[in-house]
Amino acid sequence: MNTLERALDIETLPGVGKIVFLDEADSTQAVARELALEGTAEKTLVIAGRQTAGKGRLGREWESGEGGLYMTLLLKPETGLKFLPDLSVLSGEAVAETVTALYGIKTRIKKPNDVYAFHPRRRKWLKLSGILTESSSINRAPSWLLLGVGVNLNNAVKLETGVSVKTIKGSAVSHEEFLREFFKVFWLRYAAWEYASQAKSS
Repeated sequence: MNTLERALDIETLPGVGKIVFLDEADSTQAVARELALEGTAEKTLVIAGRQTAGKGRLGREWESGEGGLYMTLLLKPETGLKFLPDLSVLSGEAVAETVTALYGIKTRIKKPNDVYAFHPRRRKWLKLSGILTESSSINRAPSWLLLGVGVNLNNAVKLETGVSVKTIKGSAVSHEEFLREFFKVFWLRYAAWEYASQAKSS
C-alpha cells in the first residue's frame, strides 16, 4: 500500500471496478492509456497524488500539486464516436453538481470541458476543474475511452485564473467524500448518456 492509498483509505467507490493508486505520475491519462492498451478491464480508475506533466485540453499544462484530485477512468461505452464530446460536458456537470452539493459553492460549466467556481470574496468566476477525454476506435466505435478529471480541492493554485475548494471554503475538504459523491452523480448521467446515444444510433 503506497502513501496515497493510505491517505485516501478507499477500497471501493460506486461503480468503480478497480483503483490504481500512484503517489506521483507524469499524468494519470498516460498511465491509464498504457493500461487500456494492455487490455485492462473497464471501470478501472487511476488516481495520483500529484502529476509532473499533467495536461489539459489542446495540450495545455494543468497544475497538479499535492492536495488536488487527479484521476482517469477507463471506460468502454457502447456508443458511436460522434457522441463522445457530450461525455466531457456531462462529466463537468457531475463535478459541478458535486461541488455545489457538498460545499455550497456556486459553479458553472464552460464548454466543452471546464468547471468554474464563484469566489465570493474576489467576486470572480475562477477555474476549478478540467476534463480531458481520449479514445481509441475500431470501425467508428470506441474500443476504449479515457476520462481524465482534475479538480482543485486542497492544492495551492498559482494561476490568477484558477481557484481551489479549500481557498473558497477556508478549510481543507475530504477527497473520499468528493469521490463517493462524484461517482454517485456521474454514473447516473453516464447511463442516461449511453442509453440516449444508443437510441439515436438505432
